Amino acid sequence: MHSNRTILAIFKDYEDAAFWSNLLRDVPGVVRVTAGDNPASILESLRQTGMEATLTIISTKLYPLNSQEIIPIVRKNFPATEFLLVSSSQEAAPPLQPLIKDGVRHLVIDPVGPDKGSQMVRAVRKLMEKSPWKMGDYLFSGASVHEFRISSSEQKEELISAIGGLIPGDSEEAEMLREKGALLADEMLENAMYGAPRDESGGKIFQKGEKRAMLPGERIVFRFGFDGETLAMEVADGWGSLSPETVMEHLEPEQEGGEVAGDWGGRGLFILWRFLDQLHISITPGRQTVVGGHIRLTTTEDPLTTPRGFHISTFN
Repeated sequence: MHSNRTILAIFKDYEDAAFWSNLLRDVPGVVRVTAGDNPASILESLRQTGMEATLTIISTKLYPLNSQEIIPIVRKNFPATEFLLVSSSQEAAPPLQPLIKDGVRHLVIDPVGPDKGSQMVRAVRKLMEKSPWKMGDYLFSGASVHEFRISSSEQKEELISAIGGLIPGDSEEAEMLREKGALLADEMLENAMYGAPRDESGGKIFQKGEKRAMLPGERIVFRFGFDGETLAMEVADGWGSLSPETVMEHLEPEQEGGEVAGDWGGRGLFILWRFLDQLHISITPGRQTVVGGHIRLTTTEDPLTTPRGFHISTFN
């Protein structure tokens, strides 16, 4: 019998499997399958042994461009599995429309930076533990995390200034990080203050940019930290009005050159995804949404063309 914490990893071919298996060498309980091994037959055989795949990792060399059928095949055998799509930083970003259709909500771009492979390993551990990403996950141990509870929209400029004050130096890299940090903080706070609040019919309560105080019982918390290499930020609102489907719909049209869908804050979500090295969104429906991520001091890539990862999770 297999452990109920088995991880299924599906690759295009043996070369693809060798690349990712090297990064997965420290992750226990991984069962590897390649497309050339007749995955439909193998997955059915694995199910019949009693295996329960808690997580399925799929390489973008296989899905979605070379096999859009693989997700339904996996779900037929392991209905409760979560999917993690993994892509090399040297590859083009996958199209999002198939991911939207198939409900794939986790994409890791690896290897990234000096800690090669860590993003994927962290993602695997998070998904197996069913724990949300937090901005502190991106920072070195011991780095200070600053937390502020928002009482008024007029605090926004003060908080943006505080982020800039964390980043020392007058180098071009430091100045660029301060500018990106200001842009991202502005979008996070705007979405939390104007996109998240909804009435009983789902309509927006406030218009973007208007001055407002927090409603009685409303909670918006903004957190940020800088460890000398990485700036991490996140905002938590007490509405929980965002959905994974809405997030994906906001990201995909812009990637394909279309218009942003909906009015939750699609432009803001798209900007966050493109400028952050990784975006995380954790949703507790009707109670809380947390939006955050990180950006490195040494990031020099074009944010509009560089592949970016995301994690969109729901919790009860």
